[in-house]
Amino acid sequence: MAEAAISLPLIIITAMLLIRLFVFYLDILTTGIKEHRKALEAQDAYSGVMLRTYETSEEVILLRGGVLRRNVSKRIDVKAYLTNEDFLVRSGEVLD
Repeated sequence: MAEAAISLPLIIITAMLLIRLFVFYLDILTTGIKEHRKALEAQDAYSGVMLRTYETSEEVILLRGGVLRRNVSKRIDVKAYLTNEDFLVRSGEVLD
């Protein structure tokens, strides 16, 4: 009983921390997917000059609490190159 009283709370705290970290990494993944979709939508809607960069960043924060005393965060930077394919086709016709 004494061993269980010592080890069981440690096992439960460790399991809860692992679940919180797993949820944090899932938040990072979904934020990355969301930012990638925004970049693709910007590419589809782009009609400017031939080439331009699209840059954005977002930060995912794991809420502090329990045994976690420090702030844990992950910054997601997205950089994409937007191209106007219509302009590229027209410039190719000019070169021919």
